[in-house]
Amino acid sequence: MRASTVISFAVALGLAVLAVFGVRGWMQAERAEIELSAKQADATKNYIVVAKGGLGFGDRITADRVELLEWASDRLPAGAFTKIEDLVGDTDENARYVLATMEAGEMILPGKITTPGQRAKLSTAITPGMRAVSISVNDVLGVAGFVLPGDRVDVMLTRNDGTGPFVDVLLQGVRVVAIDQTADDRADQPSVVRTVTFEVSTDEAQKLTLAANIGTLSLALRNLGAGEMQKTDRVTVVDLNSADSSKRDQELVRAQAELAAARAAQDQTSAEALARVAKLETELQALRADAAKAAVVAAPAETVAETVAVAAAEPSAALPDFANVGVIRGGQRAEYRVLMFLDQ
Repeated sequence: MRASTVISFAVALGLAVLAVFGVRGWMQAERAEIELSAKQADATKNYIVVAKGGLGFGDRITADRVELLEWASDRLPAGAFTKIEDLVGDTDENARYVLATMEAGEMILPGKITTPGQRAKLSTAITPGMRAVSISVNDVLGVAGFVLPGDRVDVMLTRNDGTGPFVDVLLQGVRVVAIDQTADDRADQPSVVRTVTFEVSTDEAQKLTLAANIGTLSLALRNLGAGEMQKTDRVTVVDLNSADSSKRDQELVRAQAELAAARAAQDQTSAEALARVAKLETELQALRADAAKAAVVAAPAETVAETVAVAAAEPSAALPDFANVGVIRGGQRAEYRVLMFLDQ
């Protein structure tokens, strides 16, 4: 075998060995980089505690009723719990209870649970600054028992002030926090209740207390999505006697418009009549002046030596005759004298 062939084979073998080790080192470096990235990704993962199933008012939070859920963002919601141990108490002294209904998978926030060791009482479910006031109802006034905790209602007051009974809408969109002794807003079965508790402001609490003593309170159930307040009017017995009060108002407005138009037409007619009378008075004065001039006796002719005939005066024009004309304007009558021409 030639020496050049041996050398070429040795060089090729060396290059192959170098290539193998080079590829192996590159693959190990890539694998290490991938493992490092995975470890870093695991280290930056965030988790939040959510409800494992439905939770209602008064339920105690235990480890089997919550779970961890991976949170994709590196920014956690304010107040979110990241460890089950921070939420679940191991004794009754540091146990937590649910204040607001939560569905499965819903994030648990401090505002929906009690502080450690605090019991789930109605006072803890009241919004800060608000008050809880209860009123007595029956199966009719309480919407046949279909009002449940969490609903919103309008409160109406019926009373009599001596002139007759009437109804006013006292409050709108009031939140119901409890019925009888039940504050669980998961209750979905209607029942005849005797007491309904509302969450109201201090002023609204005063109105409810006063209204309960001077009249009868009734509830009107609202759609949960209807948050707007409506302008309402007092309803009296007169409104009940009208089949359609709005139609009656429209007819009244139309009658008033027709009366105003008739009065305007009457005023225009009266103005035209007065203008014609004024014109006739002017013409009458002119005729009177002409008649006065024609009635003057002609002066005697001058005497001369010869007898001359005196020209006879032209016959005077016939004096005009007059008639009275009555014009009614604005409910008052006025008399005018109008010239009348008579044939000789």
